[in-house]
Amino acid sequence: MVAETGVTRQDMLHLQDLMLMQQARLHDLSDKAGRKQSALALQGLFLALQTALEPDFTLEIGAHSANFSQDMARRGIPAHAFEANPYNYTAFAPDIRQHAPGVHYHHMAISDEDGEATFRIRLDDQGQALRRLGSNSLLARDDPDTQYETVTVPASRLDSFLQRHALGGHSFSAWIDVEGALGKVTAGFGSALQSCLSLIVEVEEKRYWQGQMLVREVMDYLDAQGLVPVARDFEYLRQYNMIYLRKDMLALKGVRSALVGYFAASHGVAEPPG
Repeated sequence: MVAETGVTRQDMLHLQDLMLMQQARLHDLSDKAGRKQSALALQGLFLALQTALEPDFTLEIGAHSANFSQDMARRGIPAHAFEANPYNYTAFAPDIRQHAPGVHYHHMAISDEDGEATFRIRLDDQGQALRRLGSNSLLARDDPDTQYETVTVPASRLDSFLQRHALGGHSFSAWIDVEGALGKVTAGFGSALQSCLSLIVEVEEKRYWQGQMLVREVMDYLDAQGLVPVARDFEYLRQYNMIYLRKDMLALKGVRSALVGYFAASHGVAEPPG
């Protein structure tokens, strides 16, 4: 393509980005409620896609209360959820064990090495841990004045985890929200993404954490893995979620139907003017 048209792979990534930005027309982004609705609509699309894709199992990396995994387990799909924050895990594990026994809820960071990892929990002005704050991460914040409680947590590469649980080669979908640590997560994937049917992932255009992958790097990496972006939300200006599909999944009737339904709808919540 480069020799015949002069269009490079990076040009194609720029075009993907432009096409995704045009989805802003689906939402009323004039207020916080409308922007939040864009995120909820995207999540709804990802759930709808699972009906068509029928993955063998699902992964939720940075699971918090494992809502996605609980939904998948109710559908009879084996679900593995990973939460590195020990405070979150302790808070949610009893309820998940009682009410969602189909969810395998792991106190573990998916990272670039097997063994252990350092997890950073931000402290407030009084030195108290902001235990459930979304910005807790394997990475340090870009702000050098940020104070942390550091804890050592179990860690695993994804390819190692799949091998240990006899899941290698089986199809899966994944929900990844790791607060800037996507680079560490992907470094442990190995060839695992070759079996990934769909992916929803949080990305950033602005650097909030030291050493993090920014959105263009994420797009380049996932493109090389045979995944294409199909939708995004607009909850925040520089931080948002994107849905990726394996290229050959785009031909499935159920997938196309879910996408058409999403793109045909107006997801705004504001009243029309006048």
